[in-house]
Amino acid sequence: MERFFLLVEIASYIFTVYLFYKKKELAVMYVPVLIFAHNVIDPVFSALLYYGTISFLFLYCIFRNGTFYKHNIFAVLLFCYFLLLLTRSNDLVIIRTHIFHVFWFLLAIPLIGSIYQKYSTDTIYKELVNSAVLILLLFIVNVLMSTFYHFSPARMYGIVRGILYGNVYAAGFNILSIALFVVALRVIIHPQLWYVLVAAVAYTFVILSLRRSVMLVSTAGIIVAMLSLLVKRNTKRFFFLGSLVVLIGLLVYSGTNVGSEFKERYELRQLNDRELEGEQRFAEYELVYKDMFVYNYYSPLIGFDMFNSAGNYGKGVFEMRTLHGDVPGIVHSSGIIGLVLYFLMIVTGFRSSLAAAVSVVDKMLIFFSAVALVVFTITGRFTEGASMLLIFLVLGLPLAQKDKEANFAG
Repeated sequence: MERFFLLVEIASYIFTVYLFYKKKELAVMYVPVLIFAHNVIDPVFSALLYYGTISFLFLYCIFRNGTFYKHNIFAVLLFCYFLLLLTRSNDLVIIRTHIFHVFWFLLAIPLIGSIYQKYSTDTIYKELVNSAVLILLLFIVNVLMSTFYHFSPARMYGIVRGILYGNVYAAGFNILSIALFVVALRVIIHPQLWYVLVAAVAYTFVILSLRRSVMLVSTAGIIVAMLSLLVKRNTKRFFFLGSLVVLIGLLVYSGTNVGSEFKERYELRQLNDRELEGEQRFAEYELVYKDMFVYNYYSPLIGFDMFNSAGNYGKGVFEMRTLHGDVPGIVHSSGIIGLVLYFLMIVTGFRSSLAAAVSVVDKMLIFFSAVALVVFTITGRFTEGASMLLIFLVLGLPLAQKDKEANFAG
């Protein structure tokens, strides 16, 4: 796996140089690819190179879009507020990844609005599809390599054989559901066997991961993409692609051991015990509320400490288990001020897209983005910057310049 990791790492930096040279400010659309690539590997090069490269990419985009902040002032305010709160942190190294991912995400939200309005819908859509395909291809290759070399350091849900996922773990799967939606929509609009195969294989691997939230959002994305055909009254293509999906599913189920492996993993998942985890996740809200307003352990306005919840809420009742839900996590990190700014930023992003939406397909994009955001807000983690960024790259599509005969809108 070391050679594979080194190859991916070197390729990601070469790709970054290409982005600067060829894509210019549209390079921001490929940041999820770069983050996901780094999540897949055990890096050899200095972390400073990784964080510095992507940060420089954002600075470059900001330089080309000097008034980007106007497109979502709350994202910029939240960026500054979080930056101020970091002065209270005792160990920035431990939370370094969270810091950069969240800060990149906050900068990207207003940048998306500024950059998208300069380009046609088809141009933006093409780059978004390319980004999503690269993510799925990297995921597929990583799964194949991890399975071949029996590489599974995280041992998610006790899975140690069969299809393995290497370093991809927990919220790291979130980005795949968004990428699957983008590729599925590409298949619906311009059916090509290549995209069908990529989506089918990636979806199969996602299902076998038994990550419930990712399975849910992935399936919802495919359904929403399919429904766009009925919206455009293309029932023939709807039934054809629907039949093709069913046929591929039957072939995969009957021709491989996917069915038996899914059953085995379902038993390993122990979903009856997982109900307890769900109760813990929702209990977090009450625990954080009592910490702030009953026991006065930390300020309700500014919270406890950035991304430092393990053992620091609810009198340590869940020991070193970190806060899972985004709402209690944001409140614990930055208090009510941070939560208000966060929601204002989200609302501003959705309002801008709704105001620019002119077709039913635009509204379906916004609907799917809302579904994905709600699901991942409940399950956590907004600190997983790649998936959050990709959600807003999809959400922003209506902001692009409308072509008279846009292939995307149909």
